[in-house]
Amino acid sequence: MDPREFRNTLGHFATGVTVITTTTDEGEQIGLTANAFSSVSLDPPLVLVCIDKKSGSLKTLKKGIPFAINILQKEQEEDCWRFAKRTEDKFAGASYTLSTDNVPLLNGNLATIECDVAEVIEGGDHYIVTGHVKSATYDDQAEPLLFFRGKIEQVMQAELA
Repeated sequence: MDPREFRNTLGHFATGVTVITTTTDEGEQIGLTANAFSSVSLDPPLVLVCIDKKSGSLKTLKKGIPFAINILQKEQEEDCWRFAKRTEDKFAGASYTLSTDNVPLLNGNLATIECDVAEVIEGGDHYIVTGHVKSATYDDQAEPLLFFRGKIEQVMQAELA
């Protein structure tokens, strides 16, 4: 399978956009944009996110470590790109609060899911990080930020009806 054609094919599946956040043992705040996210189980509540093996942030996500999945809404495109870049301080200019576990939670999310790492599983050129969900909140008035065919799309509420 040609990798480029495979990637182009997968790009035809619209996904939500998330920013995964955590804090290192040394107190450094970590954030990265990811669109490979899914629910796994309702009982127990489990989710998963796939993270490229080349990501420097991956070393922080070990079993038991708290992290958050910030599901972005259409007004958060700037956050999508801020956390997709390789920069020294991705949180500079970002609006966030800290959870009781000291994990940065972006303000204004479509939904926020707080987890502890359950497992990290190797999956090709990515790691699959499963999270045991501790809490979840959402804004049922906001609209999603979507990734489709290699670019950000914004779907208006009328199109969802």
